[in-house]
Amino acid sequence: MWSLMQLVNSLLGPQSEVEKAAAVEERYFKAEEQAMTDNESSQAVRSISANSGLKNSHNSERAVEKLRGYFTLAKEEIDKGVRSEEWGLNADALAHYKNANRILIEGMGADVNVDPGNALYGNIKTYREKMRKWQDKVLERLRVLDNRRGSSVPGGTSYAQKPVSTPRKAPAPARPASVISMPPAVTRPVSRSRPQPNPTSGGFQPLNLKGVDPKLVEAIENEVVDRTPAVKWTDIAGLAKAKLALMEMVILPSIRKDLFQGLRKPARGLLLFGPPGNGKTMLAKAVASESAATFFSISASSLTSKWVGEAEKLVKTLFAVAAARQPSVIFMDEIDSIMSTRSASEHEASRRLKTEFLVQFDGVISNENDQVIVMAATNRPEELDDALRRRLVKRIYIPLPDADGRRALLQNLLKGHTAFPMDGPELEKLVKDTDGYSGSDLHALCQEAAMMPLRELGSRVSTIRPDQVRSLTHTDFKEALKAIRPSVSKEQLTQYEQFNSMYGSLS
Repeated sequence: MWSLMQLVNSLLGPQSEVEKAAAVEERYFKAEEQAMTDNESSQAVRSISANSGLKNSHNSERAVEKLRGYFTLAKEEIDKGVRSEEWGLNADALAHYKNANRILIEGMGADVNVDPGNALYGNIKTYREKMRKWQDKVLERLRVLDNRRGSSVPGGTSYAQKPVSTPRKAPAPARPASVISMPPAVTRPVSRSRPQPNPTSGGFQPLNLKGVDPKLVEAIENEVVDRTPAVKWTDIAGLAKAKLALMEMVILPSIRKDLFQGLRKPARGLLLFGPPGNGKTMLAKAVASESAATFFSISASSLTSKWVGEAEKLVKTLFAVAAARQPSVIFMDEIDSIMSTRSASEHEASRRLKTEFLVQFDGVISNENDQVIVMAATNRPEELDDALRRRLVKRIYIPLPDADGRRALLQNLLKGHTAFPMDGPELEKLVKDTDGYSGSDLHALCQEAAMMPLRELGSRVSTIRPDQVRSLTHTDFKEALKAIRPSVSKEQLTQYEQFNSMYGSLS
């Protein structure tokens, strides 16, 4: 068993609280014995009787001081273990937790006998209860760290005082609720090599990034990564200019790396801005699909957490996983909700999140070998932070669909309704009537028109066969136009055009 006095000397130096208490006690009783030999026998008897109660009192105080010494030493070791784990020093954390466990075992096994009627009995009971709770949490962290490094507790020894019959792998705790507040994630520099797909499972092999919490890696991959966005360029109507820019920035460099080097090296940051519902997210997914890249779809909820400091760790983990899964595309929808302009009244947690994102973004830009592209979409480009706008070098305006775009969208949406003319004057009239409609507005318009034949059926809707429902007509769309109005105002369009003229990629 670890010697307590050696631990005191190694951590606190000589003359700790326990040693001081013992030295004071020893000097006190030596002085008492000398006084008793100098006095007369009757006085000595009275002195012994009087000092008996005093000695009992000091014994109780000494017991409290002894437990306090164990308590303090254990707390210091636990704090050191927590700090080491936060910085990813798992070996150091393991050593500190082992030291804390030894101290707690020795402290709870110390011979401390105090009368329950003594005023100090409550203090001793409190110390022991806290130390018992601490030991449970320390043992839990020891098992987690052992599992994390791929080792198990030997069968002959155990961290707990009672033997373990069947060693098993204990899952990591979500959040310890006692005095030990363990971090859920730690982030260190990671290997940039891309793992090969697993042919048996059809997906990637599990990542094992050094210094990165496996739970956060799993959360990023399971909840954020969209591995197969089945979106092709042909699925997106119109937006020829945006498609060309994305082709030059993402698709062609991934096919001909030898041509896109030096000054021809494409930018790593891309911003898609414009009114909502016009295919910005679809464009990002098409880029990931056409370039065979791993697609990370990030929203504000993906990177925010109620735990202080966890949002920054999620950002680090995201970029680490993206680098390991390269070529990859990190797409951040509604980025203005995360990376708006910083202000003095902003919450500290939000400011740290933005700073960490910018730092990680700089790492992507500076590493020439990484094939990681950051794409962002927003409906409020004027609210973005200046530092982020600088890093998003390509800024492409996604406007409302023009006449050709609306015609292509309507034809795609109405493929299943053959009774409606796909190239006649009625379609051209509908294209003209929907000037100012976004892509999502047109989708809602077609849905509303498709409901018109069902509404005419009344009570027969529950019994009629699907093939007996009439097809769409232009009259249905005329009625639907009264219910579905454009969602983007002219004032908003003016703001987008002004931002595009100032910061957009016009060529």
